[in-house]
Amino acid sequence: MSTSGSPLEALKGGFRRACVKRLVGDENGAIEVLKDEIPLLVVAWAKTSSLEPGEKKAKLKEMFDDESARAEELAVAFDLFAARFEARVATRVHREVLSVSQKLDSLSTRLESAINALSNIQPAVLPENSKIDIQPSIIEDLDVDVPVAEDHTDGNLDEVINELDPPVGTGLKFDEIEAMIDELLVTDD
Repeated sequence: MSTSGSPLEALKGGFRRACVKRLVGDENGAIEVLKDEIPLLVVAWAKTSSLEPGEKKAKLKEMFDDESARAEELAVAFDLFAARFEARVATRVHREVLSVSQKLDSLSTRLESAINALSNIQPAVLPENSKIDIQPSIIEDLDVDVPVAEDHTDGNLDEVINELDPPVGTGLKFDEIEAMIDELLVTDD
């Protein structure tokens, strides 16, 4: 809990912290901030405010809604950044995999050619008592298909982004903590 700045700024900071915890998936952390820090911050602010209880509640609702909206905007911006980053990384990985696949295909073709050339060489005449068993090429016996990778690197980034999960806003709303605020404002007076 921050002790620097005005009680209103400390309250905004505490609520913002709860919103961020919720956005990153730390639901328990957000609840902990709402239960342990926010009530103390609301009381500290309410004691310094000259507003009537109804006006205090309206001011808190406005502040919580503003901070929640900021958290929602942050979540959307983060999701957009993450989607673009993911699309760029996916494109680079795709290019590298395509390049390696093409090199492996070329190497496989050259290896098969070398084996075929070796299998066409006539064996040397050996003495009758020597035993050398010439086997067919192992590569020829393998039934391996190297898939041809399609290059989608010219694809539109917006199409890639649209395939990703949509942003999920999980900011906190005043209505979720309104009963707690009412109780704090009543006990404050």
